[in-house]
This record gives sequence, C-alpha cells and structure tokens, in this order.
Amino acid sequence: MATLFDIIGPVMIGPSSSHTAGACRIGKLAKKILGEDVKEAKIYLHGSFALTWKGHGTDKAILAGLLGYETYDTQLRDSYKLAEENNLKFEFIPTTLREAFHPNSVYIEVKGQNNEANILASSIGGGLIVLDKVNGIEVHYKGDFPTIAIVNKDVPGIIAKVTSIIFENGINIENMNVTPQFEVLIRDMPS
Repeated sequence: MATLFDIIGPVMIGPSSSHTAGACRIGKLAKKILGEDVKEAKIYLHGSFALTWKGHGTDKAILAGLLGYETYDTQLRDSYKLAEENNLKFEFIPTTLREAFHPNSVYIEVKGQNNEANILASSIGGGLIVLDKVNGIEVHYKGDFPTIAIVNKDVPGIIAKVTSIIFENGINIENMNVTPQFEVLIRDMPS
C-alpha cells in the first residue's frame, strides 16, 4: 500500500525522483548486497536511464548510492569526486538490456575487496525501486522491509532448519518466498 510519502515523493536531491532518488537507492542496495565497500562497478543503463543519465544526474546518483550516500545528501552532486577519493573505479554503459522489466532499469556489476555481485533493478517512480535479480536469480524485492536472502541446496528439511534458526534468534518471519534457487524471508526486526 502506498503511503502519503510515496505519493508526494522522497526527500531528495533532484531533479527527478525516478532518475536520482531511485537511482541512488539502487546503487546503495548494490553496495548492501556486496556487503563491503565497492571498489569497481560497471553500470549498464537501460531505456530512459540510458537516454538521460547525464542530464538527470542518474550517473551521480548511482555513484553516490554505491558509496553509501542517501538520496537527500547534498554530496550526491559531488559523487564523481567522492568516487575518485574512495578509489572507486566505474564505467557507465548505455545499452539495451534484454531482461529489463521497466524503462528506468540498470544492471550493475560490483566488486569489492573480497566479494562480487550483480543486480538488475528498476526505478519505478517516486523514488521507489524494484530489485528484479541478484546474481542472476529473480527476486522482485522492493526494499520496503528488512530482508534475509538465503541461497541453499534444495534438500529435504532445509526450510525447517533455516526457519528454526531464525525463530531461535527472536525474528518473526512475516512473509517467505521460496524458489528452487533462492529463499527470500521478509522479517520483522526483533523488539
């Protein structure tokens, strides 16, 4: 359900909730999935992202997100300089993504000191995003709630084992999506 803040838009550095706020959130999500500081990034821009990325600041917003900045941080405008100061190597590649689900889509490959990850995500308006794929696995995650993503072997009893560990740690599972490759657990934070 949309909230009033979804309708009036996010607190952000402009000019566009889709091309800057959403793009920044996508970059930040890529960093979270990587689990460490981003050292290298290849950013494949699709659709309107590919056509207007410089004019709308999509490039600066994605870089700011990869560096961990929020949509409202004024340093977003200086993300090229900040990327250089943080030794973040990056490349923007306007392209047509075969698997894109939305015209404001981006495929990002990130590397850190120890990890690598890739995501396909879309900015759907009002600063809202949808994470479509993580490391090639479909997830369709909106980033609304704290989430645990678990990759495991498909063996009998694994779901029972995973959910018991989560229960033992005082975490309530609000929703669960299980596919042969991936489990997505949307959870409440422990009180």
